[in-house]
Amino acid sequence: MSFRIVDLAETGSTNDWIAEHPEDGLWVRADRQTAGRGRRARAWTSEVGNLFASTFAAPQPGEGAAQHLSFVAANALLDTVARWVPRERLSLKWPNDLLLDGVKVAGILLEGHAQGVIIGIGVNLAHFPEGTERPATSLAAAGIAPPSAREACETLAEAFAAHRRRWREEGFTATRADWLTAAAGLGKPIVARLGNADLAGTFEGLAADGALLLRLPDGTLRPIHAGEVFTLGDQR
Repeated sequence: MSFRIVDLAETGSTNDWIAEHPEDGLWVRADRQTAGRGRRARAWTSEVGNLFASTFAAPQPGEGAAQHLSFVAANALLDTVARWVPRERLSLKWPNDLLLDGVKVAGILLEGHAQGVIIGIGVNLAHFPEGTERPATSLAAAGIAPPSAREACETLAEAFAAHRRRWREEGFTATRADWLTAAAGLGKPIVARLGNADLAGTFEGLAADGALLLRLPDGTLRPIHAGEVFTLGDQR
């Protein structure tokens, strides 16, 4: 699959920019965002030197459910950062975070569009926000010389095209298997926060639709379709 990248010095949000230019395979990367956002409308700090990028995916023959793109993007993000970071230091946190040494270093935001799906990705290459609800880090803070944002975006676009092709040709089973190889907390006790309610159990895997499978203490297998998950002792 082909792609092209548009570079901007500044924009409000790369997701908003791509929403106005819904072209399959198009990427936009900005040096700075003035209104970046993450999940649940949380502000996304946008310092020059980090990667802020979005792409647009229109439905293609052979592709599955739109929510699977979150895992396609996560696998691509893992491969991208693993170009500079030893893979054993990286893990994927359901539903859409990349962790470096157990701390968030990148995130994914999927948003619906009338013609497809917008996929926004932010990677803390040179900087990370302090005083956030959950701890964060950057490649530089972890002692790793970061690439330029442009180089990281090119690597990400190539990896995303490859993983999207794998998803289309081999189905979500292959994508899910790739994601699970790096899943944080798999087979371990976790807490799923659903609004104001917490559910404790064991993370057993992913369902066919991408839901997290939580084994409750009574033996019930509960699919979690939306929420946040934490390892025990890390519920900040």
